[in-house]
Amino acid sequence: MEVKFKPKIFIHSLLSDDLLSRLEKNFDIDHHDTIKSILSGNELLDRVKNVEGILVQSALIDKTLIEACPNLKVICNVGVGFDNIDANFCTKMGIQVTNTPGILNDAVADMSMALLLAVARRVPEGDRIVRSGGFKSNFYHLLWGADLRGENLGIIGMGSIGQDVAKRATPFGLNIKYHNRKRLSENIESSLNGEWMSLEGLLKSCRYIVILCPLTKETKHLITIKEFESMKKDSFLINIARGPIVKESDLIIALENKLISGCALDVYEFEPSYDKKLANMDNVVLAPHAGSASFKARTGMVELAAKNIENFFIEKKVLNPVNTIN
Repeated sequence: MEVKFKPKIFIHSLLSDDLLSRLEKNFDIDHHDTIKSILSGNELLDRVKNVEGILVQSALIDKTLIEACPNLKVICNVGVGFDNIDANFCTKMGIQVTNTPGILNDAVADMSMALLLAVARRVPEGDRIVRSGGFKSNFYHLLWGADLRGENLGIIGMGSIGQDVAKRATPFGLNIKYHNRKRLSENIESSLNGEWMSLEGLLKSCRYIVILCPLTKETKHLITIKEFESMKKDSFLINIARGPIVKESDLIIALENKLISGCALDVYEFEPSYDKKLANMDNVVLAPHAGSASFKARTGMVELAAKNIENFFIEKKVLNPVNTIN
C-alpha cells in the first residue's frame, strides 16, 4: 500500500541508502546525516517547520520547536529513551511519539558488563601502562582488581535491559539485587535469582551498582552525595542509562574522598560535556554514550523508527507508541 500524496518527512539520523530509497517511494524526504553534525536551534527549526513527520536521533525536540511546526503529526525517535522530546506537550498537541524498544537490549546489556569488568579489573589502566612503556619484568604488584564471584550486583531499573544484565551477571557468580518502582512477579524474580530491595538497602549492600532506569522528574539526581555516603567504600557505580540520574559534581566529591572505589560512565549529566577531573582519575572508566553502538542495534533502531513512520501514514497506527493520542 502506498500513500497518495507524499508527506514531508525530516530525517535526522544515519540512514542506509537502501532504507532511504524505500522511504522516498512514499515520502518527500529531507535527510540530515548525523555523522556530519547534530542540528539544533534555528538550523534545526528551518528544516522541520513545514514537515508532517520527524525521524530523529539525538536532536532536541522541545516545546518551542513543536509550536513552530503546525503540520507536525508524528515524531519517531531512534532510541528507547525519549527525554530529548517533549512528549507531554506532543500529547497535548495531538502529535504521536514513538521509540525503538527491544532492539538495543543485547548491546546495552553487553556494554553494561563490559564497563563493570573494565572498572573492576582495571582494564583501561592496564592498557595505559603497556602503551606508556610501564610493563616491566616486575609486574606482579600491578593492577590488583576487584573480584566478582560472591559479590552483590545492584541493578537500579529492572526492565528488559536490567533483566538481560542479570542473566549475563549470574554466570560470573554475582548475587542479583534490584530496585524498581514496581516489584517483578515472583516467577520473573525466581528465574533471575533476583531479590528486590529498597534503594537505600541496595546502595548499602551492593558492591557493584548498575543504573538502568529511565530519566524522569523522579529519577533526576537520584544519586547524590547522600546516596554516595551510604554506599560501601569498595563499591563501583556503573551508569549506562542517562547522565542526569547521577549528580556529576557529587560523584566527583565521592571519588575524591574515596566514598566509593570507582565508577564507569557511558553517559554524563551535561553530555557531551563532562567534568575533566573524571578523565584524570585512574579509577574512572569513560565511554562516549556507546551502549547501543553495535551494528545490529544501531541499524535495527533506525529500521524500526522508519517502520513507525511508514505505519503511521500508511497503516494509520504505529508499532511503538510512547503516548496516547485521542
